[in-house]
Amino acid sequence: MRSLNVEIRHLRAFVTVSELMNFTRAAERLRIAQPSLSHTIRQLEAHLGFPLFVRTTRATALTSDGEQFLTEAQEVLKRFDAAMGQAARIAEGELGQLRVGYLIGTAVAHVPAILRAFAELYPEVTVELTEYDFASPNGGLDKGETDVALVRPPLDGLTDMAMTVLLSEPCVACVSEQHPFALQTAVTVSQVLAEPIVAAPGDNAWRDFWILRAYRETPAVVAYEAATFEAEMQAVAIGRGLSVVPASVAHLYARHGVRFVPIEGMGGCQVAAAHRRDAPRAAFNFARVAQETVQMAAS
Repeated sequence: MRSLNVEIRHLRAFVTVSELMNFTRAAERLRIAQPSLSHTIRQLEAHLGFPLFVRTTRATALTSDGEQFLTEAQEVLKRFDAAMGQAARIAEGELGQLRVGYLIGTAVAHVPAILRAFAELYPEVTVELTEYDFASPNGGLDKGETDVALVRPPLDGLTDMAMTVLLSEPCVACVSEQHPFALQTAVTVSQVLAEPIVAAPGDNAWRDFWILRAYRETPAVVAYEAATFEAEMQAVAIGRGLSVVPASVAHLYARHGVRFVPIEGMGGCQVAAAHRRDAPRAAFNFARVAQETVQMAAS
């Protein structure tokens, strides 16, 4: 068996000449000089071990061996071009699979619309959706389990991260209906600091934000740790402590036994689509679609 060193450029040159039966026009189509094209064909013939064309001063024709080889060459190019086209679509985030994580209770009202909008624009991208509780506020990004995640900054333990802010909202105190704060129209940060607090498990920037560490001179009195809003609401309802939550939680998790009171003097919180800067293109597309969808809902 001959040792072949045939490249795609050889096959493309051969097929182009076969289609046009004219080296000059073929060279123009391929945007190369005619001598270079002739050299490429001679290389291919040398690799194959048989002539492909019969050339005269008046015409160019395929040899019988060339005719047989043409069918195979065309098929190879067809498959190669299809593969490269598919690769280009994957690179542009138009094809493949996207792993999406979301922190429990994050952008809940918008997630269905985001997923629908993304599916309409990128119907050949399969979305795998995974929910994470408060023990994993990074939405699986830190473990490499997801490509993009809907999260609530601040986050730590992540490097080279792109963060697309989707929305901002106030923070409120969640208290038992038996708590004195339940009768107030608002509370101050200093009032919240004096109370035992229900916190997320772990030791990270996300937990620090929700226990108001930035406002404290002494450590918070953590009365209970909860990994979900359900567990948090139950702990608050029975009076173990209060918690600080996004204002949207008042609508999503409202129930008998708890009240939500605005906090004066505290900055708001954000929802963002986060992904690594070297993530698949589909992650960038998802973040963009998420932002556009939330903006459209707000307009």
